[in-house]
Amino acid sequence: MTDRSGTDFDVVIIGAGINGAGLFRDLCTQGLKCLIVDKGDFGSGTSAAPSRLIHGGLKYLETGEFRLVAESTYERNLLLKNAAHLVKPLPTAIPILSWTKGVTAALRTLFGSTTAPRSRGALLVKVGLSLYDFYGSRARQMPTHRMIGRRRALAEISALTPGIVALGTYYDATVTAPERLVHELIEDGLKASPASDALNWCPVIGQSEGRLRLRPETGDERTVRPRIVVNAAGPWIDRVNGILGLDSHYIGGTKGSHILLDHPELLRQLNGRMLYFEADDGRILLVLPFQGKALVGSTDIPSDEPDSVACTSDETDYFIQSLRDLLPGLDFHRDQIVFAYAGIRPLPNSQGVAPGLISRDHSAPKDPAIGPRSFPVISLVGGKWTTFRAFAADIADTVLADLHLPRQRETDDMPIGGGHGLPRDPQARADWLDATAQDSGAARTRVETLLERYGTTAQAIARHEGAAPVRLTDAPDFTEAEIDWIARNEHVVHLSDILLRRTPLAISGQLTPRLCHHVATCAAAALGWDTQRKQAELGKLATVLAERHGVCLDFDAVRD
Repeated sequence: MTDRSGTDFDVVIIGAGINGAGLFRDLCTQGLKCLIVDKGDFGSGTSAAPSRLIHGGLKYLETGEFRLVAESTYERNLLLKNAAHLVKPLPTAIPILSWTKGVTAALRTLFGSTTAPRSRGALLVKVGLSLYDFYGSRARQMPTHRMIGRRRALAEISALTPGIVALGTYYDATVTAPERLVHELIEDGLKASPASDALNWCPVIGQSEGRLRLRPETGDERTVRPRIVVNAAGPWIDRVNGILGLDSHYIGGTKGSHILLDHPELLRQLNGRMLYFEADDGRILLVLPFQGKALVGSTDIPSDEPDSVACTSDETDYFIQSLRDLLPGLDFHRDQIVFAYAGIRPLPNSQGVAPGLISRDHSAPKDPAIGPRSFPVISLVGGKWTTFRAFAADIADTVLADLHLPRQRETDDMPIGGGHGLPRDPQARADWLDATAQDSGAARTRVETLLERYGTTAQAIARHEGAAPVRLTDAPDFTEAEIDWIARNEHVVHLSDILLRRTPLAISGQLTPRLCHHVATCAAAALGWDTQRKQAELGKLATVLAERHGVCLDFDAVRD
């Protein structure tokens, strides 16, 4: 096993969200020795709080960001190939309430107005979707758009407001487990560069004489010496730069909140598609099927409190009322909410610009080495989930140039995690399932479930489970052996790592006190937790669920 305890690294990346993880994989693929650290879990900050979309940025056409749309649609198409186990096509419909409204306002926005257009009519939507098809033609994976008339729209989605005149339909994509994708990028990086290292729950606490001081939860304090530091801390960028001796004001973040509803009739009417719609105030919202629930989002509110961000009561009321306006044929109320989450988008500091109009493009200001800080600091500002690979490639090229090293491999066609060797056609899939079932002793139906969840990583998990795995209490689609494998192989430090990020058990609304106890028992056996540590983990989980996700569970009611 390669020793990762050394102190010298080519690059230290602070922040293990999607941008940091993407850069880590890229640099490791080029043969660099890298360290990625995060004060929380991998993918636990802003990267855990997206709308679960991998999209080309249809709304960016309004602000004239055509280059960003071209990049985004291309990257979306690549992810549909490279991470097909986690990124899936998503049919989408735009309810349209007029024929010609919004054209003048859209032109004003295109030419620099700081107010967003409203009442986007069928003509404007048609032009926008045609442009979207054009920009999405590179490496195309999905069909082009269509316009549907009022009668057919109401026949397909009877609960829609009768005021609609048409539906614009097109395809984007959804990521079923964004936190897993972050983790898989990091694992790919470690495999590509075995001398590299990745540390979660490990804040950077200072720097001096060209060294960074790290304080991991699961070991002694460390110091490391980087040649280059990349600050990928998202909304925490300016705070991390302060620790590094820099006074920066790069970030002007906005909060995006989401709720998940247990609403079977809404799911039936959605029928696998997303509704991308305009709220009464002009804000674009969405509702889509996700993990058996209906995901609703998102807001766009200026905020600089990433450590305590949560969906508020006012935001919840806003979502509920917007759904009632769009779908008056359905009932919506707070009791349907099973989970909520929020995050701060690390947008560039853009005072005086409406939040919805702040560019989602990325930049990377560089602060040169100076005085006792012998390494330069590159800060990753902005960006969006879909374009992480392109952002990483840009920064990797900058780093390689600074280190006078050539790029060894492009990442455009590089599979991610369980996307490696993923069977794509029906016959290859059937052969893979048969071979894995025979090799592991697991039932073929179980192997198919694991393949959908983990891609080809399912093979190792199926072998670990064997023929007769014990199902979890209140979540029979998961097993004790599956949790044991995750705990032993996926950098788990806390119980919340498993329930909130390595699995969809929390966001899908499946958590019960009995289930949390059961998973805690599995984790304790795998990680050597004693009874006191297990109870402490349950207590921390309860606090996080209540304060950040609106989920209140009484663990005292369950005893082992």
